[in-house]
Amino acid sequence: MSAPPAGDPPPRQFALKPKEFERVNAAPGTQEKSATHDVHAIRRELREREQAHGMDQMEIKRVRSRRRRDYWLLLLTADSALVLTAWQGRGNVFVLVSAATGVVVATIGLTWIMWFVMDDY
Repeated sequence: MSAPPAGDPPPRQFALKPKEFERVNAAPGTQEKSATHDVHAIRRELREREQAHGMDQMEIKRVRSRRRRDYWLLLLTADSALVLTAWQGRGNVFVLVSAATGVVVATIGLTWIMWFVMDDY
């Protein structure tokens, strides 16, 4: 590389300042234990507090799912609308085939969504 022209200042050098860190744990390779940072002791103390306040006792209530009721309500509504459409257009083959296809697709789609995609609610 060629040297920079005489009038240009030298390029600036960037570096991080040296930083001192406060060591709270034992030095690496030693067997010393820090009492203030013992994870097992901290977890044991927290568990004793939870038990003292009764936080590990809970009542489990059986909640009835509304999924089955909603499934049948939606299925009957969608299928009855498609069957009504087929009844109104019974003279037209295209309407009958489209409504029958709609019933099948709606039934399969709703079943897939309600029982395989959605969670119990």
